[in-house]
Amino acid sequence: MQLFETIRLDEGDFPRLSYHKSRMMRSAEALGFIFNEQQWTQCIETVLREHNTGKYRVKLLLNKDGTMDTVIAEMTDKQRFTAKLQQVVSQVNQHYIINKTSERAHLMHNYQTDLVLLYNEDGKILEFDIGNVMIKEKGQYFTPKYQEDFLRGCMRQEMLDQGKLFLKDYDVNELKSKLNSGEAQLFLINSLREVAEVEIYL
Repeated sequence: MQLFETIRLDEGDFPRLSYHKSRMMRSAEALGFIFNEQQWTQCIETVLREHNTGKYRVKLLLNKDGTMDTVIAEMTDKQRFTAKLQQVVSQVNQHYIINKTSERAHLMHNYQTDLVLLYNEDGKILEFDIGNVMIKEKGQYFTPKYQEDFLRGCMRQEMLDQGKLFLKDYDVNELKSKLNSGEAQLFLINSLREVAEVEIYL
């Protein structure tokens, strides 16, 4: 198992880099990984030196012994996604839910749509398989309250810190009704895509 962060590199700049570092450090401490600040800095500096122009998807992977690997790819311009609803798998180790690890079997789906929007057995809307959910309603933007039941994204946290996003839980049936009536609009938020529109098949 590895910990990882998927980071946007945009013309030599890593937006939200401090958020990514903090999240990886927290997960490393919780799961018994070694986090070496010097290794982190070296990886970042190497990537910046070799990819100082253009837009890239940078994946930083942390091994349990503290060594790090990087996977870099050019970023596509996709800004609209399709999704369907899917209930979360029960009996999943909570460490895999609240930390960004390579153990992601609980997020798998058949890819009939780009994404799945997950909800729990109580009907609470949680997250997309690749990022957090943002719901626009009455001119404001909302995201579910964190109760150790999904991964807290860096884009989500930045928007909360900036006062652009507010906490509100949605029941799956309530959300379906509001989407069907046009009262609500759905977005994917993650640090790579930032904000992307989602068309959901209900």
